[in-house]
Amino acid sequence: MKYSVQKEDDVVVFAPEGELDVSNIPELKKVFNEIFQEGHQKVVIDLDRVTYMDSSALGVLVNSLKELRKRNGTLKIANLTGNVERIFKLTRLIKFFETYPTTEEAILSLN
Repeated sequence: MKYSVQKEDDVVVFAPEGELDVSNIPELKKVFNEIFQEGHQKVVIDLDRVTYMDSSALGVLVNSLKELRKRNGTLKIANLTGNVERIFKLTRLIKFFETYPTTEEAILSLN
């Protein structure tokens, strides 16, 4: 799994690429654990370059949202489109995550 993690002021932007499925769940969990260990409270997940997500990847996102909430943090989703957007709608996760059409709008919502 390719990804980037960037910090813009006090917001961490995590941007994975390609397919998020059971084969890369350990790496996905590792990225979130590092974000939590560094004490970040504001996280944006940019899904612009994600082409597919399976239920295990969705589970990691849900658990990350719960973990951030426990720490009084916030997680936002940006660039939800195509197949990934359909998956969020079919699973009704669209109701649990705050989503934004662009990464910039998600970041602005956190300030």
